[in-house]
Amino acid sequence: MNWLTSRSAPLVALAALALASCDKGTDLNVDLPETTAVSTEYKDIPLEASTVRIAPVQTAKTNQFLVGSLADNVAGKTTAAAYFNVVDASGVNAIISAGGGAPADSLPSTVTSPVLDSVVLVMGFDRVYGSSTTPVKFDVFNLAASLDERQVYDAGTPVALGAPIARGLTSRLDRTITVATAAVAATSTSPAIPAGTTVTPDPTVRLLLQRTAVPQGPGQPGVPGVNSTFATGLFAKLKTAGFNQAQLDDYLKGLAVLPNIDHTSSIVSFSKSYKSRILVYYHHSKSPPAYSSIYSIYFGPAYSGISATYSSARDPRYFTTIDNVLPTALSALVTRSGSVPPALLGGTSYVQEGTGLATRVLMKGRVTLKRLIGSNDTVGVVINRAEIIAPIKPFTNALYGNPAQLYAVEVDAANQVLQRIINFLPTDRIVQADGTNQQSSGSPTAGVLNATGSQSYYAIPVTAYLQAYFYNNLGGTPDALVLAPNIRSSAALTLNRAALDATNIRLRVYYSQKR
Repeated sequence: MNWLTSRSAPLVALAALALASCDKGTDLNVDLPETTAVSTEYKDIPLEASTVRIAPVQTAKTNQFLVGSLADNVAGKTTAAAYFNVVDASGVNAIISAGGGAPADSLPSTVTSPVLDSVVLVMGFDRVYGSSTTPVKFDVFNLAASLDERQVYDAGTPVALGAPIARGLTSRLDRTITVATAAVAATSTSPAIPAGTTVTPDPTVRLLLQRTAVPQGPGQPGVPGVNSTFATGLFAKLKTAGFNQAQLDDYLKGLAVLPNIDHTSSIVSFSKSYKSRILVYYHHSKSPPAYSSIYSIYFGPAYSGISATYSSARDPRYFTTIDNVLPTALSALVTRSGSVPPALLGGTSYVQEGTGLATRVLMKGRVTLKRLIGSNDTVGVVINRAEIIAPIKPFTNALYGNPAQLYAVEVDAANQVLQRIINFLPTDRIVQADGTNQQSSGSPTAGVLNATGSQSYYAIPVTAYLQAYFYNNLGGTPDALVLAPNIRSSAALTLNRAALDATNIRLRVYYSQKR
């Protein structure tokens, strides 16, 4: 390159820049090829909300089952009952043995001269809705037929009862147990702790079915007997050589545990933490001459309650029925298509697990791109972030706690949950999480409870869903979304309830549009 060319190069570059400056730049005043201005906005769209009722409520093989009856001024009188198939102890004992444990059960038919002492139905609970100081009063029935492995059971499925096993059985909910604590030796930094005892809660319901009378003795009061034809018949079966599951099913088709007509103070939630069973206590003759033994008939989460290794699929069938006698304010919900506007409920809408109470927010014809941006020009609109915000009215939940999360479910004008076929199976249309295909399943979006500020609220992420909704990529447009605390795949069964501030439920959308 000669000196003339090298000295002219800066002048050429300057001229090129001057010519380029004649074109309009971007808002950032940076000239890039084929770029346009992009604006970012956000808008709150008020949603018209009302209280509806979604059915059916899934209760089969959930982590909890419920029994009891309780009335309140919102949902009216709620009654829950539980139904079970039963299993012989041999399967549970095999799992315990395989894990290196020693099963506590032994069949009366394997010992000498077994004598029945008592029979107790035991269930462990994790929560009490209502009074925990008033004893429960339950009825126990045989089933007319075992629960069918191929039938779908939910909160509204009727079950035929067989003969009553016992009525009006009572049990305390506030019992305690005294636990011995071992002595702890002194160390260089802490003094010795002597052996002692600690009183802890014993969250179990124990329903006495049978007890053999014990006569009064020196320094020992007599114990009255409790007769039970069912218990003596069961023990006779257990004393027969070769007792097995088929013989148990022939004698005990299944169990129904229902609140007695006089029980109105609580609904008890029973969990997997304590194996629910019928305990048969008996003694027998050996050398030495006095031995006491037990044998168990299991029901409920018999296998999944042992360890997370075992899924509920292995458990015998069980489920909870939940019935509501609705108050006048919610009487419109007797029909599936009914709804109650917030004006009739003091500006409130409700969501509750177990009962199907949910909040419907209208979408069709109300949430549109034109309304969002306030213009007929909707070209190039992109949803950056969207969420449904549902605030909770303060000081409205004395009896039930707030649900941990809310889901969004697509429904039609009659509040029927919409479905699509996925892998040849009808599947509920649940709003899926951001970043997933909105016509798929298995990744439902959930708005978790946020209780950190002055007013608790749920914020349900719907970014991907709203983008698909606006551009007709849902395989059909729903009439509304229903905000519900549980869906068909939910494992937990509670009665948690939230009173939402219906007049302030809104869709918040952050969006961009290329100009």
